[in-house]
Amino acid sequence: MLPPNDVEDVLSCLPQALVRVGPDLRVQWREEGFAAKTGVVLAEGGTLLDALEHGRSVDALERAIREGRTHSGHVITRALRQVRVQVKPTPSGGAWLVVEPSGVDDEGAFSQAVREIARAVGESLEVDRVCSAAVVSLVRCAQVRRAEVFLYEEDDATLRRMAVSDLEGHDVPIDAFDPSEDPYRQALALRQPQLGIQRGYGDAVGSVFAAVPLCAPRRTVGLLIIYKEQGASFSVRELEMWSAAASQLAVAVENARLLREAQAALRVREEFMSIASHELKTPLTPLKLGLYSMERRIAAGQPVELASVLKSKRQVDRLAGLVEDLLDASRLELGRLALDSAPLEVGQLVAEVVDHFRHAFERPFTVEVPPDGVWVLGDRDRLEQVLVNLLENAHKYSPAGAPIAVRVLRTADAARIQVQDHGIGIPGADQAQVFQRFYRARNVSHRNFGGLGLGLFISHSIVKMHGGALALRSLEGEGSTFTMDLPRMSAHEVRRLPRRVLVLDEDRSQEAAAARTLRAEGFEVFTVQNGAEALRKATHLPVDLIVLSTSATQPQMASFLETFATLPRARPVPILLAGDSRPWWAQENTGLCPRPYRADELLAGVHHVLGRERRRTVTPAESEVVLATQA
Repeated sequence: MLPPNDVEDVLSCLPQALVRVGPDLRVQWREEGFAAKTGVVLAEGGTLLDALEHGRSVDALERAIREGRTHSGHVITRALRQVRVQVKPTPSGGAWLVVEPSGVDDEGAFSQAVREIARAVGESLEVDRVCSAAVVSLVRCAQVRRAEVFLYEEDDATLRRMAVSDLEGHDVPIDAFDPSEDPYRQALALRQPQLGIQRGYGDAVGSVFAAVPLCAPRRTVGLLIIYKEQGASFSVRELEMWSAAASQLAVAVENARLLREAQAALRVREEFMSIASHELKTPLTPLKLGLYSMERRIAAGQPVELASVLKSKRQVDRLAGLVEDLLDASRLELGRLALDSAPLEVGQLVAEVVDHFRHAFERPFTVEVPPDGVWVLGDRDRLEQVLVNLLENAHKYSPAGAPIAVRVLRTADAARIQVQDHGIGIPGADQAQVFQRFYRARNVSHRNFGGLGLGLFISHSIVKMHGGALALRSLEGEGSTFTMDLPRMSAHEVRRLPRRVLVLDEDRSQEAAAARTLRAEGFEVFTVQNGAEALRKATHLPVDLIVLSTSATQPQMASFLETFATLPRARPVPILLAGDSRPWWAQENTGLCPRPYRADELLAGVHHVLGRERRRTVTPAESEVVLATQA
């Protein structure tokens, strides 16, 4: 039976909308303005369920229609709006449905909430207090059941809940929050509010919530999530109002953070100025006195003592180091610290740096390296700077005589350098901050331990620029271990590197002939008649082999052997003797090739010695450490 012809005019005057469905829930009739009143689009002959979100509320509505009984409740539409539905069954089967929207446009509530948020911002610029005041204002002033604020952490990577209106309530929904899910992800990506459904919250069938992005002028700082009262929904106007309120909250949060960062920067600046003035003054005072003393002695015609000059030089070096640290920190801040990268064998670098410390300080050092080089692509000077800083710290913060261990290890894809001391250690609360600029641990006294607090910051930055990582493991009172991981060159890249041969021959023509033969074979060759000079030139990178003439004069041989024994080497360097017989000082298994040189004989001897050395070393998978040297 169809309704009278004038019923449409009467229905248009009512806020509710009317629709008739059959027992199969197909639409038999709907009033003309149904979609305009409810926001629900229904087509005659279509199924009612196609326009509704599935859930227990829709199941209850469906059962009431099919069983022919009255019903009243709220359902959520596919457009994520809540509507109230009343069911009146008909004698012929099916039912009349009275549908009305449940959203509100309460500008008074919005204005009151905004005023309270503004008052909270005026009273405090602390992030926590501003967020707490905002969620409380929303719940008190508007038809909002619950409100939450999530803010990005300082690294802008993760969201953390900063405030919630009913944390002590008994009906708080599950706290699990995954920003990668809709509608949170869409709200953050589009910087527009998005609607979602919180299942099992509010009434028994779920509730609508709005995820509103907190958009500051330069970035999105987080999310404001608003849960509606039971049976309520969000209108378009309401979302616009809460977006405006969220923007105000975002600006307040951003201002609070900027103020906190400015205050922290001022504290760091004041502390730095205090430390820097002390550190710069410390070497200046004795330097000034030393120079004044030397000036008086020179004016009086007296000789200047070498000890005074050396003391002044040490103070100048200390000042230069402080200034260089400040310059490096400035270059890092401006992104102007450049790297000059080249293939570098880590074991050789460690051996050289530790050898310098072993001669400078009366302290036992141990060095452990794998037998077969660990290569990286890096800036030698900058990586040496990092290693020197780690060793200086280990020496400075360790008691006299305590050993310092340096290890070179090979991991699956990294070259690892560890520096371990048995000093004062670093408190657990400070370990996460030791790589920050100007930071010094609490157990470090400026009076007993100098420094600007820049060394670890610079070291961490240099390692990071190499694509590596610098980590710390420490226990207060028991020492620290710093671990530096650097990307290791692949085996293919290492095989392409030229092998290095040092040729020492007193006869320039023979030396040149050997060099030509070896270079034609792809070797990198050093040829200097003075053995000590040759070794010093080659010390930057490991030498794979030394070709040594047995007919060199005794002074030349003595100079070479003395220098060879004292220069730092990560691993033993094999020697190929060139001559008719082995000299008395050579071991029986030392390689020997004829001289004058013939290309085939020289190359055979070189390849034989290098192949024998390669067989002596264990495979990388079997070796962690095979060499240890101790002062």
